[in-house]
Amino acid sequence: MFDALGLAREDGAGRIAQMMKNWDSFGAPVQLFTYCPKYMGPPQWSDMGMWLQTVMILLREEGLDSCAQEIWAMYGTYMRELLNIDNEHIFFCGMAIGYRDADAPINNFDVPRTPTHDVIRWEGW
Repeated sequence: MFDALGLAREDGAGRIAQMMKNWDSFGAPVQLFTYCPKYMGPPQWSDMGMWLQTVMILLREEGLDSCAQEIWAMYGTYMRELLNIDNEHIFFCGMAIGYRDADAPINNFDVPRTPTHDVIRWEGW
């Protein structure tokens, strides 16, 4: 990703500046924040991830773009305070919602994919 933006590995300041764009949700006009009761554990966190992916797919169907932002979870205590979420809940993550700039380098870099046979073990098929 940083190569696509013209940022060298040694360009610490440039990489931090790119990361800082998270805090304004990359200019998106809408931010969605999710949280759940503390008694919910990793299985429910998985459910929240699937729910978020479903929302992201539905947004695309409506012509909108989104970006899940786990970075917000680094400040869960602050986010709970900011959003007036009680102590019985954990802050999960944020999501930027808007329209992508189709010409921006950040939206056009190649993401190599690991072949399915390298990450899934098929048994009984």
